[in-house]
Amino acid sequence: MVQTENKINSLMKDVKPFIVVDEKKVVLCVPAEKITKEHINLMMKNCDEIRIAMPWKKIVELGINRFFICGGQTISIDLKDNGTSASSKAEFIKRLVKGEIKHDEIVFPGRIFIDEVKEGGVLERPCIGEACVDITKMLGFKPFAVYSILTTNEGEMAGERYARDFGRMRNFPIFSINELIEYRLKKEKLVKRVVEATLPTKFYGTFKAVGYETPLGEIIALVKGNVNEGEVFVRIHSECLTGDVFHSLRCDCGEQLEKALKTIDKKGKGVFIYMRGHEGRGIGLINKLMAYKLQEEGKDTVEANIELGFPPDLRSYGIAAQILLDLGVKSIRLMTNNPLKIEELKKYGFEVVREAIEVEPSNENISYLRTKKEKMGHMLCLND
Repeated sequence: MVQTENKINSLMKDVKPFIVVDEKKVVLCVPAEKITKEHINLMMKNCDEIRIAMPWKKIVELGINRFFICGGQTISIDLKDNGTSASSKAEFIKRLVKGEIKHDEIVFPGRIFIDEVKEGGVLERPCIGEACVDITKMLGFKPFAVYSILTTNEGEMAGERYARDFGRMRNFPIFSINELIEYRLKKEKLVKRVVEATLPTKFYGTFKAVGYETPLGEIIALVKGNVNEGEVFVRIHSECLTGDVFHSLRCDCGEQLEKALKTIDKKGKGVFIYMRGHEGRGIGLINKLMAYKLQEEGKDTVEANIELGFPPDLRSYGIAAQILLDLGVKSIRLMTNNPLKIEELKKYGFEVVREAIEVEPSNENISYLRTKKEKMGHMLCLND
């Protein structure tokens, strides 16, 4: 923790590029407000495409979400008649994050990629973009970070050893995502336990209901048994009014909720976290209904979200991870078909084993399930 703070303090005195390492990739990053042609030139020579990480709220405020193109997680834009020089790219980026670029000045697809990051940084989603913006904010700048994936002289993605040599030669500090998570968790929390009460249910037994205040809103965790030791059955369930309450046949959410609660009751130990703010993969109830309308016109769930100006999935699981940490859970048997949940929870230090939670497909939801499997990588066994 002291080492991390020292690196931050050093960067405050002399703002320069820094390196962020993850298990799969390494990036070179600079706060967008401080980007120069020298920084861009360094990235163009040693990295792949230029990216700007910013929260979804900022993407919407700048009106960039209108430039989403089908099939992609990111938005690629450029300034009309923008040159290929490092100085022109740096100037474009600085004007863009200041809100000085008009929409009719932007062309897309372009050569600058916009990446959405979570407001809570690595404590909300433990990814590269969040880490870059976290450090940028710690340095006192607005939440816009320019970064690019570091590559070797042979054009391959750089590993941590290459990155450390690269950084040492240039005196660039190096941060890991795990290091930033540990640093921030010791200094702050995004969740607050407010109340506990007994909740007897009609179909699933009796639970201890624990209420939390979070950036996503009020979230409830249903807890059964002693979850401080041994392997704990856990379900992180995204809010779905249509499926959970009205038993919609368009999705498998309601059946997963029932199956998870019955499993926890049978095992006598577990945690069920009901994630408010995850409706429609994070786009909200009304937008989800608008996506339903587009699906009735032939779009799948991913295509519908993109056409509405959203990424395919806006959810993250760092808030749930902090709730589990607060409850004292260490080893998790996670009831999920979504590999992203598993990957994210592991970065917060949990031991995670997957427990499949599939339901029988129906004519109404088979297309929805197939899209989750084929386009979102969910682990589902579906017959043709």
